[in-house]
Amino acid sequence: MKKADVFKKTNGFSLVEILVYLVILGIVMTAVFNAFMRIVQPTFQQAAISETKLETGIGLDLLRTDLEHAGFGLFWQLPTGAGLNYGEPAPFNHPNEVPRALEGADNSANSLNNADYLVIRATNVARSGASQAWGYVTRDAAHNIIVQPMAVDAFNNADRALVIRPEIAPGQYRQLIMNGNAWVVNPTSAGLTNFAPPPSPNDPNSDRYLIYGIDDAAAARPFNRTDYYINNANVPAHCAPNTGVLVKATANQIDNNFTILPIVDCVADFQVVYHLDTDGDGGWDTRVDAGAVAGLNPQQIRDQVKEVRCYILTHEGGLDTSYTHPNPTVNVGEVDAGGNLLAGRQFDISATIGGNWANYRWKVYSLAVTPKNLK
Repeated sequence: MKKADVFKKTNGFSLVEILVYLVILGIVMTAVFNAFMRIVQPTFQQAAISETKLETGIGLDLLRTDLEHAGFGLFWQLPTGAGLNYGEPAPFNHPNEVPRALEGADNSANSLNNADYLVIRATNVARSGASQAWGYVTRDAAHNIIVQPMAVDAFNNADRALVIRPEIAPGQYRQLIMNGNAWVVNPTSAGLTNFAPPPSPNDPNSDRYLIYGIDDAAAARPFNRTDYYINNANVPAHCAPNTGVLVKATANQIDNNFTILPIVDCVADFQVVYHLDTDGDGGWDTRVDAGAVAGLNPQQIRDQVKEVRCYILTHEGGLDTSYTHPNPTVNVGEVDAGGNLLAGRQFDISATIGGNWANYRWKVYSLAVTPKNLK
């Protein structure tokens, strides 16, 4: 072999050619990846927005249902000379009083960003089996006690329940039946001996008393209660800074603590507006913020509250640096046709959220509910 043959080029690529190829491939792949991300990223954002809308819709349905049921199963008066003995967790505790169907506060220290706080009282705002049961007790022609459930869930032997006489006399309604206690244990025909209507010659067409379940196995007060406010615990990572979770906090009968259920994530503000009938003509004539109802007694709440409107400021999806929100402030509440705030408050997003506040899609969700159980 000749010496020159050692340096003769063979088939293949040189190192320089491979390096050039890799550089070109990297440039091409980078361009392809960037183009791919520009196509895919809006899809991710839209998926996150759709998920937010779905979850928010479910949460608002729970709030709507509880507002519609405000006052369900509450008694309006006590027997002559009778008294109550019960406690209630703070805030808004009114021990030993006829319960208020609705209550709340403006600029509450118990709600993140000093948002509003809403209290709803009814027997069925809890999630126990007994709290979803109701019916009536009467007597048959032989004067035997008969319990007729009116819900899918029937009463069990260990349940606690209220018994209410619907009408005592003209103008006197919904009197709590008591026998040493404000509730009955075992609301069945055997357990209602001292709570049922007295025997009458008109049986089975005499009085019918209403029964409302409270709890499966314990009772501390003759109603159930659930609170709505913004909680700053367990906030999802995708939420903007200084936002929280709108929660439904149900007061436990057994220990006066609260069971907390998240309703809407990434909430910056929560405002409640009431439409009141203050002149007694049957239609609303005054709109007030949440705190004004706290000064009304139970009967005034039943007589005056015609509609409750809730406004929730949250953002759809997560941080999106390709998006810029147009306004640093937003009206969270009722506005007129010109966009002027009538009730609620103007919320400063930039001051509260800071940093990348403009890179979130802020939106105010609203609902208007007419409570159906105040009359």
